[in-house]
Formats: sequence, structure tokens, C-alpha cells
Amino acid sequence: MKSIKWLSFVLIALVLLGCSFTVNVPTLTTGNTNEFKINEPFPAGVDEADVTIEMGGGRLNIIGGSSTFIEGSVLYNVDEWKPTTSISGDSIILSQSQTKNVGIPSGDIKNNWDLQFGKDPFSLNISAGAYEGTLDLSGLALTNLKISDGASKAEVRFDSKNPVEMQRLTYKTGASNVDLLGLANANTSEITFESGAGAYTLDFSGDLSRDLTTNISSGLSQVKIVVPQSANVVVNITGGLSNVDLHGTWTTNGTEYTTGGTGPTITVNINMAVGNLVLDRE
Repeated sequence: MKSIKWLSFVLIALVLLGCSFTVNVPTLTTGNTNEFKINEPFPAGVDEADVTIEMGGGRLNIIGGSSTFIEGSVLYNVDEWKPTTSISGDSIILSQSQTKNVGIPSGDIKNNWDLQFGKDPFSLNISAGAYEGTLDLSGLALTNLKISDGASKAEVRFDSKNPVEMQRLTYKTGASNVDLLGLANANTSEITFESGAGAYTLDFSGDLSRDLTTNISSGLSQVKIVVPQSANVVVNITGGLSNVDLHGTWTTNGTEYTTGGTGPTITVNINMAVGNLVLDRE
């Protein structure tokens, strides 16, 4: 069994090395660095807004604290990448074209998005070819969150509680390195996480006010689940995964792992055939 587990770790390491973020970028003509400024008020006459971000390979940083609804800028030095803003009713779309086959820019290529959101409620849909960055969503009034990318090196944070109930949080990615932190503060009852090979952390710290079900489907990966010491947790594993490392006190019954606690229950359903799973009860 030790040799099998060792082999699994070697395979994971090889895959993670193979899915590093060195991407063959098509030949591009760079020029002067341009700044596209964004300053959008909350749409009039609606209870919540629907925000879509469509970007290619680049860097994306999001924080709260804006005095308006959305403000920020995009720095780019490929003329064809100039973003556009489309507004219709409750919908705001920030997009750029001709970047679908481009990985995370390196060297002289720039495509840097820095956005700040205000306190009004909104749903957020991010569609990216490949990106890296920090999405600090702490305290934002998010009613839905959907992130889809080809690959990413990202940190998504909820350091303070979402003031409104989020219907669903969905993250779909290719070969990536992603940390989702403070998920109890997202104030949602349903999380879906789908990934290819990579390294992923889902940290369920924060203020959990209702039952939370999380469905995880991952390829050959290193997945770490972090739960608070006092939490009520049920982890169900399907797919034949045998490499499960337990940190802290867990009760094991076949492929079910539980912790006793108070308050709402965190249920995590994991579908992995090969890889390594860490269950960490802090």
C-alpha cells in the first residue's frame, strides 16, 4: 500500500508540474499601455444587478468598498484587447474580445483588471480563459457567484459575511491552483466545484448560519478540506479514492467521515478516483 500511495503522490507532482502556468501565447503586437476606466452606478429601478466579466488571459483583482457600484480600471497593451461595457436593464457586461486562446500573459504583455464593488446586491458571473489574482469578496452582497475558467492561479476570499443569502456558488476550472477561503461567510446553501488536475483548498471557516452542501468533482488532484473544530461535518467520498489524510479527530465509517459539532451541518460530497484528499479539522 505504501508503494501505491507513493506512486500516487509522484503522479500528482508530475501533473502539477505539467499544468504550470507557462502557456504558449500566440504572437501578439504590443504597444503603449492603455487604461480603460470603469465607473458604473447601480442600475436604476432594480433590486439587484447582474454583472458579467468576460476576459481572456490576464490578472484579475476584486475588492469591496467602492462608493459607487463598480469602479476600477483595466491596463492593457494589445490594442485588440480594449474592453467594452454593455448595460441593459439590470445587466452590466464588462468584456474584451480576441483573447480566448491566450494564457496568463507574461513578459511584456499586460491585461490587468482591478475592480472595486459597492454595497448593492448583485450576481456575479466571471468567464476567463486563464487568469491569476485575488477575489476578495468579503462583505459583498452577492446573490449568486459563478466562476468559469480554462486555468487559474487564484484565491477567493470571504473574510466577512455576505449580508444577503447567496443562492449558489459555482466554480469550474481546468488545471489550476485555487484556494476558496472562508466559505461559511459566503452565506450560501449550495456550492459546486469542478476541476481538472491541480491543487485546491476549500476552507469552510466563518459564520455558518444554515446547512451547506458542497459537491466536488476533481481529476488527479490534491484537494484539501478545512473545517472548524466546532463544526458539524459529513464528508462522503465516491470514485474509488484511497489516499485520505486525516488531521484532527474524525469518525470513519467506510467512505464516510464525520465530526460532531453544534449548529448547521456542512455536507461535502467528493468524487475523485485518483489523487490525494486531506481532511483538516482545525
